[in-house]
Amino acid sequence: MFFLGKKNKELDKFADLLEQGTVALFNERGDVHFSKEPSKTRRKIIEFEGKMRADGMEKYDNEPTYVSAVNFYASEKDMAQKKTLGALIIYVQQDYISKMMKLLKYPPIDDESDTAMQDSCGTLCNIISGRFKSEISIAGYIELEMSHFINYRNSAFAGVDFCYNEFDMVEVVFEIDNVRRLVMDMTMGAVPRLKTK
Repeated sequence: MFFLGKKNKELDKFADLLEQGTVALFNERGDVHFSKEPSKTRRKIIEFEGKMRADGMEKYDNEPTYVSAVNFYASEKDMAQKKTLGALIIYVQQDYISKMMKLLKYPPIDDESDTAMQDSCGTLCNIISGRFKSEISIAGYIELEMSHFINYRNSAFAGVDFCYNEFDMVEVVFEIDNVRRLVMDMTMGAVPRLKTK
C-alpha cells in the first residue's frame, strides 16, 4: 500500500517533549519523581487492518493492564474527517492504577469496579495528552486537536488510528520506586510549525 505524505523526521524530538511534559506533570500534580530518566525506544508500528496494535499485557509480562488512547489531528476539519496525525497510548498495570491516581492527588477510586478503573486510566491519558499537546505548541508547532480517550482492558482489540505516513513509534517507560509503572507508545506525523510574522 502506498501513501502520499511526509514522514516525521522529528519523532525523537516529540518523544522528548512527551517525556518532559509527563515528568513536569507528575511533579506538579503529586510531587511524584520517577526513579530514573525514562527510557525511550523507537519501534516499528505493528499494523493490523489499518490500525495500530496496542497490547498492554506485552508491556507488563502478561499482567492485567489498562490501556487508554488519544488521537491528535492538525485541525478540527481533519478530526471530523478522521485524518489522524498522531496517537498516544498509555498502559498501566491493573493493580497499580488506583495507587497512581492517589499519587496524583485524585480521589480514591473503587478498585472493584472495572469501569471506574478504566475511567481512571482514561483520565490519566487525557491529562498526559493535554500536557503533551501544550508542549508541542510551546515548541513552536501549530496547536493540535485531540480526541476523547478510548479505554480498553489488556489490549486495544479494535486497534488505534495512526498517521499512515508513519512507520515508527516511540515507547517511553517510566519507573516509580525502580518498578516499571507507566508505559506509553507515541507516534506522530509531520506537524506544521507555526508561521512567524
